[in-house]
Amino acid sequence: MSKRLPSFNDFSPVILCNDIRLCLAVVRDNPDDAAIAQEWARIFFDGTLNKRATTNIPATLSSTKLSTGKRPLELSNFGKEVLSAPSPREAAQVFCKGLLAGGGDNWLLIDALMNLEKKKQLVTKVSLKAELASLGVSLSTGTTDHTTFKNWLIAAELAHPNGYIRADEIKRVVGGIGPNERDEFLSLSLAQQVFLQELRKEHEVSQPPFYVSTLVTRCLSNHAYLFDEDQFAKDVRKPLADAGWIEVTGLAVGKQGGRSGNVQGTKKLLDIPLDDIHPDFDQVVPSELRSKLQIPLSEISVDLFGADKHKAGLALELLSLRMILDLGLSPRHFRLRSSQTAYAEVDLIAEGAHLLFSRWTFQCKRYGGAEKATKVGLSEVAKEVGIAVFSRAHVIVMVTTSDFSKDARNYAAEVSRATPLQFVFIDGKVLKEYLKKGSQTLHAHFHSSATDVMSLKRSQPLPSA
Repeated sequence: MSKRLPSFNDFSPVILCNDIRLCLAVVRDNPDDAAIAQEWARIFFDGTLNKRATTNIPATLSSTKLSTGKRPLELSNFGKEVLSAPSPREAAQVFCKGLLAGGGDNWLLIDALMNLEKKKQLVTKVSLKAELASLGVSLSTGTTDHTTFKNWLIAAELAHPNGYIRADEIKRVVGGIGPNERDEFLSLSLAQQVFLQELRKEHEVSQPPFYVSTLVTRCLSNHAYLFDEDQFAKDVRKPLADAGWIEVTGLAVGKQGGRSGNVQGTKKLLDIPLDDIHPDFDQVVPSELRSKLQIPLSEISVDLFGADKHKAGLALELLSLRMILDLGLSPRHFRLRSSQTAYAEVDLIAEGAHLLFSRWTFQCKRYGGAEKATKVGLSEVAKEVGIAVFSRAHVIVMVTTSDFSKDARNYAAEVSRATPLQFVFIDGKVLKEYLKKGSQTLHAHFHSSATDVMSLKRSQPLPSA
């Protein structure tokens, strides 16, 4: 589930003399790879023919889809479009538009730059890499892919020289959903995102207004775990209307909730192409899990404690997601899936926007066979603290089918006492109770844990009057 940016090895605006067309014209005008590399070496590398010309630039052309990926090198239709631009700036704009069109991981660079601006942080190689990491983007050690991508945005005048984005220009050049609208859309709850997608689909095939009841039925059918029909008006319809996404008419007198009334999208929603509206949940959660989220907890329990490691790993992932959804949180990123850890462990990051925004890390560990008596130790808890600090999380949730050692519990208490972080430990006893009785057990345990954390944090200093 790791997200990635394109490779930009030796492909910065500075190396390419601030005109990407020079590089592409060499491909068009030379008959074979050797001649192409020799000409690149002459233009960009002071005549030195080495890996930079023979390997790095061809790899970048392939990763950015400027070439077809075949040998000898040939430009793709996208590459030809960039080459035909009338000026270096417009060529850079066509290039960036192609990288950003259709959404996907590349938009996370825009998100990261927006986040740094909101925090009033300087855009540096280090700060941008850290922000991208918090969004789930994997970057290799020492890479400049992220800064080179940023520099092409600057060359295209889609970002300011300091790296902060020019949202209106991006929307004008790229089209579709702009950075501000995308940011606002992704800040909605998953239920609200799903409802807007269903409504936007309806606008493509029918004339408004539409029955709220029809859309609610569709949402409940496809995403029952996200919606509480009794709270639909409060959790979905009213917030979307107040934020200007939808217009609602024909509410029955005395029946302000549920399935009452008609609805249609506002210009704010209709200005976004349908292809750009992807509920974040569907991007984060693999399809093989989405289709199984309504499996009863009792069935998850059977596989979780069973002998089949593959089924147990899938059950562990479903357990993690069900806990997140039962707590009213939104899954945002799989750090590790069970298949990557021999079906014994799964790590996720979730977020919530209740009274305040919060980010949560979840680690779930399954012990089976001879390991059943194994306890989660101090070193594993310490590792989660490091991950939480790096990902700027507020809450660390650790779940195990066994128990936590005394040292692990003492260490977590000390971290909660001394830092803004707080822990929730779910041991095998609580886990089995949750699998048996459902979300009420989970909520009761989290409430009890919050009370314990509050007692620990009472020793933290408060400002004097």
